[in-house]
Amino acid sequence: VSGITVANAPRLKLKWAFGAPGSARMRSRPALAAGAVFLGNHNGSVYALDRETGCVRWAFPAQAEVRTGIVVSPWRAGARGAKPMVHFGDVMGNAYAVDMLTGAQVWKVRADDHPAAIVTGTPTLHRGTLYVPTSSNEEAFATSPDYECCNFRGSVVALNAATGRARWRRYLVPPAKPTAKAKS
Repeated sequence: VSGITVANAPRLKLKWAFGAPGSARMRSRPALAAGAVFLGNHNGSVYALDRETGCVRWAFPAQAEVRTGIVVSPWRAGARGAKPMVHFGDVMGNAYAVDMLTGAQVWKVRADDHPAAIVTGTPTLHRGTLYVPTSSNEEAFATSPDYECCNFRGSVVALNAATGRARWRRYLVPPAKPTAKAKS
């Protein structure tokens, strides 16, 4: 519950604002943890902003636009063991793990090897496994007369959240059956 009501809404004041450099839009759902706001944007950066000041703690350069939400790994301040990480995907089909405190890349993997694969759905983290949904922008590839259209199958890949190694993959549709080419 936010505590915002009709009565107190007019008294709200802007605390800080952030404009992402070189970005026309932000589609990434932010995450809050460790006193920071984590968000991805159009220019391919993921930012950790201080919740109190809005100042940039770190910026991570992903390979392409980050449209997924940011997923924070479970952690406890001062606890030994697993490194606190944030996970996300980009529109080039990559999945990432980045150190939540420093912004250093822990791992990066291609979520699907199809050339049109993209990651726009937010990954889900459960008990050390990161489930990454893939989709595609195959319709853009189909404009090329040399592209054999409509062979992307969609998938969900389960990755070891600590290492990025694939545990399993499920395709959403069976492979396409070859068809005879039309005669001219």
